[in-house]
Amino acid sequence: MKGIAVIADRDTAILFKLAGVGSSFIADSPEEAEEVLRSILDKDFGIIVLTKGLAQSIQRTIAKLAKDRKYPIILVIPGKGEPIEKETISAQEYIKKALGIGLRQANGGG
Repeated sequence: MKGIAVIADRDTAILFKLAGVGSSFIADSPEEAEEVLRSILDKDFGIIVLTKGLAQSIQRTIAKLAKDRKYPIILVIPGKGEPIEKETISAQEYIKKALGIGLRQANGGG
């Protein structure tokens, strides 16, 4: 099964690590984010989560590295202090596409 990696600011990366995502990488600058992305791109990750600010800063690199690849899927989320916008495709749909399975909801549904 393909895993999930996170490249984010310190607070966001720590939150993901506390939530059980062991592959959470701290990037305090676009250069650090690009370096981490290049180093993990060929590992067995189905999804790489990037904070919006970092993703916007390295969007050319993301486009170049993701060209002709099915995986990993790059999922952009708001980082600390960034506004939350309504997305057209939910994170659950990205995860289902990447992992091939749906997520169960805590209330017993799904």
